[in-house]
Amino acid sequence: MVRYAGLVLGGMLLAVPVTAQHASAAGPGREQVRLRILDQCVLTQSGKLPEQGAGPKCNCYAGRIVKAMTDEEVARFRKTLPRRLAGEASQILATCK
Repeated sequence: MVRYAGLVLGGMLLAVPVTAQHASAAGPGREQVRLRILDQCVLTQSGKLPEQGAGPKCNCYAGRIVKAMTDEEVARFRKTLPRRLAGEASQILATCK
């Protein structure tokens, strides 16, 4: 069963399917964690990458970090990376273009 969340925009109701990727009582889903990491990356990299901006590089970085995280690490994620990935984070960012 697909549930829908509504959003009123300019007088129009937009229905958006609510999936299992959204946060639950147990913690955030992988996509939500990826988006949080992406946002943090863009904020810290803004101004450092003038040619194409931080978006593509940070999108690559966030995807690789989340892929490396265990389900337990995803469920516990709040604002900082798991300790075991913190050392690799700069290397992962450096490999992304």
